[in-house]
Amino acid sequence: GHILTANQNFLDTMGYALDEIQGHHHRMFIAPQERGSAQYAAFWERLGQGAHDSGRYRRIRKDGSDVWLQASYNPIFDKRGQPLKVIKYATDITEQQHRQADSEGQLAAISKVQAIIEFELDGTIVRANDLFLNAVGYRADEVLGRHHSMFVPADEARSSAYKDFWRRLRNGEHDTGQYMRVGKGGRQVWIEASYNPIFDAQGRPFKVV
Repeated sequence: GHILTANQNFLDTMGYALDEIQGHHHRMFIAPQERGSAQYAAFWERLGQGAHDSGRYRRIRKDGSDVWLQASYNPIFDKRGQPLKVIKYATDITEQQHRQADSEGQLAAISKVQAIIEFELDGTIVRANDLFLNAVGYRADEVLGRHHSMFVPADEARSSAYKDFWRRLRNGEHDTGQYMRVGKGGRQVWIEASYNPIFDAQGRPFKVV
């Protein structure tokens, strides 16, 4: 784990000059409470045996701030096939990590006060939070993998209007209003709701929430 060299991109990311890190151990970039952990020791043991490691890693800059890296640690082998050194390739994803944490925090906050259910584009249920399940009276295992039509009166589920409702959602159009839904045992449940298509990086709908 002792540092041989690093390029300027790495130095700029971590806030060091090369002579400040050369010859030092990689643990200088690790949070103090993790440096002596069995997990960190096992990390270098695996690399020393020729196994590679990749993922997202929290590291510490010179100024003490966090940096998140998407990185791979790659053992380099000599002519006899023995591990010789390790090269790390990394991308700074700190801003992305912060945005993700912010989004997850907002979703967690919303989930505490709103009934939420997620569907495939064809209406298959993939997730429902406790508030939704409590509203309709089902357990998660009773709804996951089933179609949204289980919450709709049978005559409505067969209607062209209902088919058109899902066609619009699949096409990326949202729908909002008051809806009568059917809970467990046939109980009527009125909800004020919005059905929101979620889009991928190419702008294509991939699920409905």
